[in-house]
Amino acid sequence: MSTIKKITVKLIPILAMVFLIFNTMMAQEKISPRLRLGFTKHMEGIYEIKAHAYIKKGKQIESCEGATIGFYRDASHEKIYKKIRTDGMGQAVLILDSQQVIQFKDSTGKCNFYARLEDDNKYNSEEADVSAMNAAINVNFKQENDSVRLLKASIMCYDEAAKKMAPGVKIALKCFVKRALCLLPVGKELNYTDEDGNIEITFPNDIPGNKDGNLTVIVKLDEDDNYGTVQFEKVVKWGVPLLNPENPYDHRSLIGSSNNAPWFMVVVISSILIGIWGYLCYIVYGLFRINKSGKGSTQLT
Repeated sequence: MSTIKKITVKLIPILAMVFLIFNTMMAQEKISPRLRLGFTKHMEGIYEIKAHAYIKKGKQIESCEGATIGFYRDASHEKIYKKIRTDGMGQAVLILDSQQVIQFKDSTGKCNFYARLEDDNKYNSEEADVSAMNAAINVNFKQENDSVRLLKASIMCYDEAAKKMAPGVKIALKCFVKRALCLLPVGKELNYTDEDGNIEITFPNDIPGNKDGNLTVIVKLDEDDNYGTVQFEKVVKWGVPLLNPENPYDHRSLIGSSNNAPWFMVVVISSILIGIWGYLCYIVYGLFRINKSGKGSTQLT
């Protein structure tokens, strides 16, 4: 055996062992994700705490699916409230009503939430918290005549110095109309409140609504450092009624039902089917004639 072959024979088990050890180390290496916590207060009495677990790889963000998020009532993470697994978007959402959220409030009414991505075989532990003082939005819809519609919104915020609720001054509110896939902005991008905590927006009168002219209007304080997200939502009859809405499935098109397929497809497919069945019938007829001719020849002989 040559020297090269001897060296090769000795190296093969060593390389196999190194490869096995490397794979084992890679399998045991756990991911260290990031955790972001958000708070939304809905004025109808629902509180939404959303945790987002993700991994940042350069400019790309990869969601952590199947991670366990624990929601706690204290910073020491001893008073567990609930554990929720993240979905395909890496999100775990805790929904509370006005009675349940009391467990997370302090003496001033400030909400304090603590979350932890629990340590498991895949992910390392990560913690996040969010706090939000009390704030409330109220909206009035006023129509002066057929063409002028005014949306008047006000916000009251907890003042730590005065230890009471007071009008929110120079608070940026956003106004939207909910559409099928997005939110349509109404008014300015940021509508700042005056000294009384009010804003006034002239509402457009040409936004399409449903068949009854209803629109879902949203006024929100979006991700404020002190108050989180506060959202007011209401259905109002300020849209243009959608008269006799056309159903695309009722027309002859590629997305229509089988009864409303385009004529060219009906003609082409029908022609192909007629041709195929005609050819098969011709073959059967030919076989029948051959069989008949064979019997006639036998009788003559």
